[in-house]
Amino acid sequence: MKSSMKRAVSLHALGQGAVELFFYLPLLLIVAVYLLPASAMWLWIATLPFCYWAGSTIIGMFPQTRLFVRVLLTAMLGGLHSCLLNGAWLGELELVPTAICGLVGVITAARGISAKMKGWTASFPNSYLLVGVLCYVSVQPLKLFLFKRLADYNGVLIICGIAAVILFFFLANERHLNSETADTGKSPAIIAFKRQNRILMAIIVTIICILALFRQIQQAIERFFHALAGKLMSWFNRPQEQQPVEEAPVNNPTPDIFPAAQEKPASEWMVLLEQILKVIGIVLVIIVIGIILFIVFRKLYQAAKVLAAKLLERGAEKNRGEAGFTDEVENLMTLTSIGKQMGNQLQKLLPRKRKNGADWNDLNTNAEKIRFLYARTVRAVVKQGYPYQTHLTPRETARDLAEWKGGRQQLEGRNGFIDFIDIYEKVRYGEGIPDDQQVAAYKQKFDSEKKT
Repeated sequence: MKSSMKRAVSLHALGQGAVELFFYLPLLLIVAVYLLPASAMWLWIATLPFCYWAGSTIIGMFPQTRLFVRVLLTAMLGGLHSCLLNGAWLGELELVPTAICGLVGVITAARGISAKMKGWTASFPNSYLLVGVLCYVSVQPLKLFLFKRLADYNGVLIICGIAAVILFFFLANERHLNSETADTGKSPAIIAFKRQNRILMAIIVTIICILALFRQIQQAIERFFHALAGKLMSWFNRPQEQQPVEEAPVNNPTPDIFPAAQEKPASEWMVLLEQILKVIGIVLVIIVIGIILFIVFRKLYQAAKVLAAKLLERGAEKNRGEAGFTDEVENLMTLTSIGKQMGNQLQKLLPRKRKNGADWNDLNTNAEKIRFLYARTVRAVVKQGYPYQTHLTPRETARDLAEWKGGRQQLEGRNGFIDFIDIYEKVRYGEGIPDDQQVAAYKQKFDSEKKT
């Protein structure tokens, strides 16, 4: 009972309410700027999450509450918050500000109840986050002609808008990871994967912020180098210390021959130096950004290679576990139906209908010719009625074929088909390539056997 009560009174809901209200801060600012004085505006916005937390906490304590009671609860929380703010803080209860502020409090309390009953991810999905970001974008042009009082809070809206975009990326990414990760336990692999993903997301968001604030960064660099150049110019143009001059006698006053020295404008080479320093600063910033992008993309490329290797390895293990050993000839023939399926499988390996004359000459390498002889030999014995078995290796197929033929000399002898299998396996597994004489000898032998 105590543990359930402690979970119900948790301050976790307070943070969730603050996040939801932060995404919709432009709407709250519109209400506060036009209805509340400046002294109470930020206090009202800062205390709204407590309505969210109160609704969530009460429903956590009494989860079987009916809909009618929940509606009364939200109305009570919103009205209490509005009356306390307008009555106690401002000392007066005006109808319109109290009613509208109370309505906002009711909606906030209802959001807290919904989050407690459905879960925060279902109650405040990514689409709501995106709508909040669009609120920050939409308020920028609207404040120029519709909500002109918001112009005084332009800096707050820009900073909070950028923060909302960053928070949107992090929350959407975290939710996507949690939904796509099947392993809900805290295994080391899942923890390491999430940590790496968060680091990459932080780097990408940082790059986006740099690109979004590039103009402000450029202006800051220009101001810095302007100030640096101004100090250099003032140092170079400082007046030289004059030696003390003896006073002339009073009886012989000398009139001022030279007028007072006036401050000269900046020389052209100083202006050129200022421009050079500015260009150097911008180039340095671009180089730093380029280095960061290079490191990020290299890490992403390495991570993609590792992930692809793991996926290929997992797929290979799955295929080995399901089908066992699969011989290359299985792609050549499948004897579930000897006629039709054998032809289809042979067409995959031999795109054109092969003939002994022209097609043999089209083969470029000895390895291709050895494979062709093996395929033709197996195809020929299948037509004679040999029951081909797909799970056998080429050597096992040769032995099985020898038994099927009754142990003939041409199949079991060193100059027969088993001797040819030695060459075929070397070609198949990349252990060697036969020379032209061997290939010609095997072709002549198999052609003569075919005629007989």
